[in-house]
Amino acid sequence: MAYPLFSKEESLQIKNAVVEAEKLSAGEIVPVISRQASWYEQSLWRAGALFSLITGMVLTIIYLSSESLLWLPPYLWLLICTTGGIAGATLAESLSVVKRFFISNKTMQQAVENKARQLFVEQGVSHTEQRSGILLFVSYFEKQAVILPDLGISELVEQKEWENVLQKMINTIRSGHTTQAICDAIKECGALLEASGIQKAIDDQNQLPDEVQIDD
Repeated sequence: MAYPLFSKEESLQIKNAVVEAEKLSAGEIVPVISRQASWYEQSLWRAGALFSLITGMVLTIIYLSSESLLWLPPYLWLLICTTGGIAGATLAESLSVVKRFFISNKTMQQAVENKARQLFVEQGVSHTEQRSGILLFVSYFEKQAVILPDLGISELVEQKEWENVLQKMINTIRSGHTTQAICDAIKECGALLEASGIQKAIDDQNQLPDEVQIDD
């Protein structure tokens, strides 16, 4: 069973940050957290191929340096190399540090951005009356994040402002303080929304959930 991404106290802390930030304007902030943005199947194939190759090289070295493997039939060589490949793929799937070794930063960044766009639709961030929703997406495996403002917000706040908030959040996440990073980013997003001048309507209602959403 997978470990929970947040404790109840941390989840409440994030929710309270959203509630406070949304008091400042008509903006709607939706924090979504994922274990990983993609399965990265290519990392399993690469790890499996490398471990299979290493296993074959070790067998060859042993064969050339001694007579201990002369008795092995060819199919056993193939079986041993295949087992090494399976072990490599399993290791990559089980250990994040091994899996990351076989994935480029560019690939992970693209996966996180694609996942954020998918969640923007799935979470209904664009369904607010003033198009004032913001998706704040964090992916644990990649230690990366994305902030996606809806049209009503992106027209009022310069992109560099979001990038500044995003970079601060990523730096704090990578230092091991994920909850703090999310809460700080929510607070800064609230301040940007307030400064943008997008005002609450008299009959304003909370249109999107305040709780942190977990995408497993």
